[in-house]
Amino acid sequence: MIINQKYTSKTSIVLMLLGLVPFIAAIYYLQTYDFEYGLAIFIHYSAIILSFIGAINWGRNVNEKSAKIFYLSVAPSIIAFSAFFFSFPDNLNVLALGYFIAWIIDCFLLIKHKEFLMYLIMRTIITISVIYLHIYLM
Repeated sequence: MIINQKYTSKTSIVLMLLGLVPFIAAIYYLQTYDFEYGLAIFIHYSAIILSFIGAINWGRNVNEKSAKIFYLSVAPSIIAFSAFFFSFPDNLNVLALGYFIAWIIDCFLLIKHKEFLMYLIMRTIITISVIYLHIYLM
């Protein structure tokens, strides 16, 4: 069922799970070797991924050209960028909040489309996992 929907596949599931590997590797590195450098890796990767999530909605909006969706799609990258102006652990709070807001935006934009149901389930699982990793570091 999960791979029979239009916007999910085995590849997308594998890539979603592989996206967690750098988060986990950064946590391992900061706990084992160098906290500050590992934390910097974690925060930078997190900001890049959060920006990418917003870009997904930008790409989906190419056909509709809705100004509201363009504004919403930029919000995660602005939140991600703003995290660099905070110190530990506030930067992790900002990024976790950014992931939550990006998830809310996805739900708001896609909930009425049944073909995105499994995508939203995947996004929910990965969002909970990533937010948990941010909270784990605090």
